[in-house]
Amino acid sequence: MNTALADGYRVLYHWQRFVPEWLERMLTTNSIYCSSPGSFNDPWDCRPYFNSDLLADPAELEQHVAWAVDLCRRKTQMRAADIERMRQELVADPMRAAELISTISAAMAPEIDRRYRVYCLGPDVGNLLMWSHYAESHSGICLEFSLRNVVMCSALRCEYVPAFPIMRLHDKSEASDLRILLAKADVWSYEKEYRLVAQERSEAIPGADTLLTDGGFLQYPQGALTAIIVGCGGNVGVVQELVQRIAPGIPVKRATKVPNRYELKLEG
Repeated sequence: MNTALADGYRVLYHWQRFVPEWLERMLTTNSIYCSSPGSFNDPWDCRPYFNSDLLADPAELEQHVAWAVDLCRRKTQMRAADIERMRQELVADPMRAAELISTISAAMAPEIDRRYRVYCLGPDVGNLLMWSHYAESHSGICLEFSLRNVVMCSALRCEYVPAFPIMRLHDKSEASDLRILLAKADVWSYEKEYRLVAQERSEAIPGADTLLTDGGFLQYPQGALTAIIVGCGGNVGVVQELVQRIAPGIPVKRATKVPNRYELKLEG
């Protein structure tokens, strides 16, 4: 897994609507809201879709059938003889095995939504599409975070691929789970996205070495938020007044249009 820090970035940005209550809570509590994957606008994002091409390898077919059989043994009331019959049929019929494994893997989605929380970031504050799509058509704000702290430095690079990534469902490693949360269709590559991946504390795997959220909120260290940028269509005065009242040490900047070009520049 590649982090933004290892990729050479020192700051990342998060675009959002300007909702005074949201910004006030963030500045007061030093916390950001991490979304449940189930709320994302991409129906493939963070979904455990299974790439059945993997089953062309007999060894992988055998291991995935064993994984499915073990799951049925633990989660159902099937008799041992019926489970063994199913195992033999699946090994003999890779297409049927692929259908069953895809069905089982898709059923993992609610558990992912319950356990994991994600905060999306990007490296280019001048990305016009990010402002348009996530900051309410340039009327919202963009939060600038330094990566020189123990929370933001863990932002992981998304992987943009044309087909479902090869994931071995029998692999119980944390890296395997993270790949589900970081793989996106390659049409999204313009975002150059990095993600903070956390577990909701009440649902977290015991002993897991991950960020933890409470009610979706993740605490960040003092000084991690280094600037707030107002979109070129936003009301910079309103944002400045709110920030000055609660966190006067945080700079407020404004994105403005560059004459004669489809570009933004920062002022302030």
